[in-house]
Amino acid sequence: MRPHAYMYGKKLDDRDTDKPLPQHSKKCREPPPEHEFSYRWFRGPPVEPCAFEECPRRTSFSPHDWSMHALGGSGCSLQCVSSQSSLYKCTFCNSTCFVHAWKTQYTLPDGIRNGSVTPVHPRTGSFEVTDDERSVGSVGSYGMNGTRRNPYSDDGSAYTANSNPGTPRMYYGGGTHSEYEVDQEEWVEISRDQIYIPNNEDVGRKLKLEAAAYSIETGELLMLRVVKTDIVLARAPDPAKRNLVTSKTGGASGGARFRIATYNVLAEIYATQQQYPYCDFWALSWDYRFQNIMREIVDASPDVICLQEVQADHYENHLYAAMSDSGYEGVFKQKTRQSMGLAGKVDGCALFWRRTKFVLIESYSIEFNELAQRQATQVLGLNPRSDEGVAFLNRLSRDNVAQLVVLELAQQPMRSSRDQINQVCIANTHLYSNKDFPDVKLWQTWQLLQELETFVLSRGTQLPLMICGDFNSTPDTAVYDLLSRQTVHPGHPDINMNDDSVPNVLPDAMGITHSFQLGSAYQTVIGEEPKNTNFTINFKGVLDYIWYSAQNLRPLSAAPIPDDSLLTKHGEALPSTEYSSDHIMLISDMQIMNNVRPP
Repeated sequence: MRPHAYMYGKKLDDRDTDKPLPQHSKKCREPPPEHEFSYRWFRGPPVEPCAFEECPRRTSFSPHDWSMHALGGSGCSLQCVSSQSSLYKCTFCNSTCFVHAWKTQYTLPDGIRNGSVTPVHPRTGSFEVTDDERSVGSVGSYGMNGTRRNPYSDDGSAYTANSNPGTPRMYYGGGTHSEYEVDQEEWVEISRDQIYIPNNEDVGRKLKLEAAAYSIETGELLMLRVVKTDIVLARAPDPAKRNLVTSKTGGASGGARFRIATYNVLAEIYATQQQYPYCDFWALSWDYRFQNIMREIVDASPDVICLQEVQADHYENHLYAAMSDSGYEGVFKQKTRQSMGLAGKVDGCALFWRRTKFVLIESYSIEFNELAQRQATQVLGLNPRSDEGVAFLNRLSRDNVAQLVVLELAQQPMRSSRDQINQVCIANTHLYSNKDFPDVKLWQTWQLLQELETFVLSRGTQLPLMICGDFNSTPDTAVYDLLSRQTVHPGHPDINMNDDSVPNVLPDAMGITHSFQLGSAYQTVIGEEPKNTNFTINFKGVLDYIWYSAQNLRPLSAAPIPDDSLLTKHGEALPSTEYSSDHIMLISDMQIMNNVRPP
């Protein structure tokens, strides 16, 4: 947890002098002096967020149990306001728990109801709630238990306006006239560093941060703010194991084996509440999703992994270091567009390989914008400033990229022959996503294959090739036909758009070909493409693939996509608290086929 503290000055004109100041502001004759910040972190008492005794959230702080999906679509707590009920002022995490608890409630005796015997509740105080006293974090704006800081307490202790956190329901039995004292625990200071990393002792409690600004020259306290988190949740459970299905055609001996995976990890710039309203905002945060994604990758244990939608600053600051610590080396290529306001806020492709398995021989990147410029000027002879040239380039310039590496086995076989293949070429790409641009996706695929043909054939005919990524194309598209059949039917609707407002960027269908014999790993092993590789509310279908050159590679196994019932166990769709991307990782074991002679 890294707080962002700042203080600034604003000059007031005559019209503002009589207006009340905003919160956390004060008038000064001089601008803010040079200052520094100090931080104090506190851990609160244990919180029992629900009075219903059978509620799983009384004992579990797993993110799965605290999502909107688990809470019935709401992060708001409820409180019983009936003074005649035994549940009076009890707090419940959602309406379902309240309904179940209401079945066990009873009417209070008249003596208690009329105030002759009154249970002791903490004083509510007579102050206005400020932003500082509201919880910030995972569940609800004010915290699940209505906890507020007592502004008149020097030790920073907290109290609740509802009931003692340790006593989810007041008990009134047999007309007893004793009072039930609330044993209020204090907040305990746990750190004075700016950054604090919650640990197991914090789970089920709230954290509080006091940030103070002091004058460097005089040491005077200039400003003080206090904020509280919501309940600290435990780390998400480990990802479900992905078992692999073995190919029915396997059996023959061959060369080296390796595991490859492809995964669109959903860049933070796209993981918004507007795009995924069914996912909790804290489950969309990169800090949460990054940990889950890394555990997925480590659990899959690929020798090569192709990633898409990797944000540039995340690759630099988080992903590369984490993958390096896990034994991988990698390269990154960001899209060719400018950042979205801040440096590093551009996504791209990243390709990693296990150091003990492969060493890098060659690495290149492909920019489709550059290929469009080259085709317009050098192939078609268009003037890029003419109306035709501008329309052509505007249609095709979508900033997408691809990566290309040649990897060599780190450990050569003991008995190596002249025909032994010890290298493999891996391509990683992410095609344009807009469904209304099938011609652009087909053009990008065709151009990628043309570039790969030139590259691979210049290095001999036996270099194995794999093409992985998010193609944003379902199996009924021209993109899939081109990859799997080497050509596209002239009558395919993707190349017959019949829209005069759209410039024609494709050649004649007979010219859209390539010479590779490609197979889909999942189609070969399982007998069909998966039902889904992208699973959101608005779209469910196959967009991601692992393609291989059938001449010298053979898929041995593939990890089936989890059933819909498993994907929706902790959310309506992806992403969720369990699956931290809207895509699902594809995994396949491959084998190099040696002694392959060109036809």
